[in-house]
Amino acid sequence: MIASQLFDRRIVLVTGGARGIGRASVEAFAQAGAKVILNYRSSQEEAEEVASAFPGQVFPMQGDLSRDADITRLFQQMEETTGWPDILVNNAGIVNREKFPHVSGDTFLDLLRVNTVGPYLVSRAFALALQQKPGVIINIGSMRGLFPTTVDYSASKAALHNLTVSLAKSLAPNIRVNAVAPGFTETDMHRGNRERLQAEGSAALLQRYSTPADIADAVCFLASPQAR
Repeated sequence: MIASQLFDRRIVLVTGGARGIGRASVEAFAQAGAKVILNYRSSQEEAEEVASAFPGQVFPMQGDLSRDADITRLFQQMEETTGWPDILVNNAGIVNREKFPHVSGDTFLDLLRVNTVGPYLVSRAFALALQQKPGVIINIGSMRGLFPTTVDYSASKAALHNLTVSLAKSLAPNIRVNAVAPGFTETDMHRGNRERLQAEGSAALLQRYSTPADIADAVCFLASPQAR
């Protein structure tokens, strides 16, 4: 549980914030007093549902943040409504169900565009907006970026982990950059394969799989002054 006013007066941007880990992060930051920009690409109904639970605190804003034009539009919208964020959670990501070598080049490039290029572009816009002011970036990676399984998804998350270290070096000391690398978590990605989720949980040292709220707690800790 996050302290109720830990993020009072803070503004947080969560990409892909309508579902799963993103949604849990939005809710956790809002409960801790932050204003939260909930970015979504296509899940308008879910985004508005989350916002309705936190009136005046959660602001849904649509955009594909792997595209420069959408990022520019989003930051202009934030400047006019909430102000620019001082915490960024790069959560938006996609998976591909095809297996190598049946994954086409276009499919692989699209996955890299969303999972790796998008966080780079948003982090760049975030750093430029802060103009040397203190801030925090949290990237949502994956254990699959550390222990590869699928060729394309694992590669995209491994690249994101590498990007996290590179950004941390480039933006220090003003902006702290960290990553969370979840294991199997009960999100939309895995609900369709309950047996696999339960099997992975049973094989874990703690005999359980994660919930989105578990990951959100880690994200909030890393964004907080306690992680300085």
